[in-house]
Amino acid sequence: MRKDSGSPFDEDVPEAGLYPAGMLAWNMRGSGYNVKVYKTNYWAGVANDSFWVTESGLQNDGAMWAGQDAVKKVIVQRMGAALVGTDELRSETVEFTLIATPGFPEMIDEMVALNVDRKETAFVVADTPMTLKPKGTDLQAWATNSNNAAGNGDVGLTSSSAYVGVYYPSGLATNTNGAEVVVPASHIALRTLAYNDTVAYPWFAPAGAQRGLISNVSSLGYLNDSKEYVSVSLNEGLRDVLYANKINPMTYMPGIGNVVYGQKTLSPGDSAMDRINVARLVNYLRDRFDKMSKPFLFEPHDQRTRDGVINMFNNFLADIISKRGLYDFLVVCDASNNTPARIDRNELWIDVAIQPMKAIEFIYIPVRIKNTGEPLI
Repeated sequence: MRKDSGSPFDEDVPEAGLYPAGMLAWNMRGSGYNVKVYKTNYWAGVANDSFWVTESGLQNDGAMWAGQDAVKKVIVQRMGAALVGTDELRSETVEFTLIATPGFPEMIDEMVALNVDRKETAFVVADTPMTLKPKGTDLQAWATNSNNAAGNGDVGLTSSSAYVGVYYPSGLATNTNGAEVVVPASHIALRTLAYNDTVAYPWFAPAGAQRGLISNVSSLGYLNDSKEYVSVSLNEGLRDVLYANKINPMTYMPGIGNVVYGQKTLSPGDSAMDRINVARLVNYLRDRFDKMSKPFLFEPHDQRTRDGVINMFNNFLADIISKRGLYDFLVVCDASNNTPARIDRNELWIDVAIQPMKAIEFIYIPVRIKNTGEPLI
């Protein structure tokens, strides 16, 4: 009961007459199993007006967020606010090439928005739910959002971007105190990407036996309905379902070990950008082009300056060819794309066309049987 009134209820109690008789209610202010925040001056001008009120709130259907779901709801809200509203992450003085929020597929949209604000110079490493079962129907339903989820999360995937890679499944690792812990898929993929960039370049595929070996988990698996870890080895059928739906499988391969076995992006269309090695090549080029062009700011807009631009870009891209990132390229910076109107607007245009290197993902080995003495060719 409030100390300053004769009512047994708080000032903002729901009106009982608006709800059907027999409906069960949960006191989200006075009981547990939800997340609360302490509000001061909750009712202006009323004595004793500070209260613990629900922070986790209600789901879209009116049900209460409860238990670990309530905790996750609040964490997601805080993380989303940090990704969307933090100027430091968008500062030119802060450099990074990968973005991840391990264990939170809910953050994919916010990570994509951050990347767009940074001129798409980074790649987003995203998770599948740790409770997603290794069944073809479940995997496809999540990837295609057949359950009509309102946003990314445990129910479905709603985002698409050529600069996002999603991985499955989770894994079992060892904590700093020696205890075994279940880690999300991005925890595994991030280390693999870092290793790829150590021994090769961002435009190499971070997958397969050369650069996709997994070294930071002892097994791969998921959490069942009882939240118990279950190890799994994805068979070819499940890997095909995942890859057809733009999710990169990670599995145990005999003679190789645990390995990342895919490199697709969430690109909405079929193009070279639906592969991670090409998307990260473009990430890298966007970042380098931005830095390379800055010395030409405030220089005279004449052919001498444009020739300097072409020489710098040609030398840079020729080096990428030698490092197996491109087949070919073309740089145009002349009177054809720097028209008098653009010059009068103080604009310099540099058009770059590239043919990115592709990675082998399918190997076909036909075997022909010949009779004895028959020509082999």
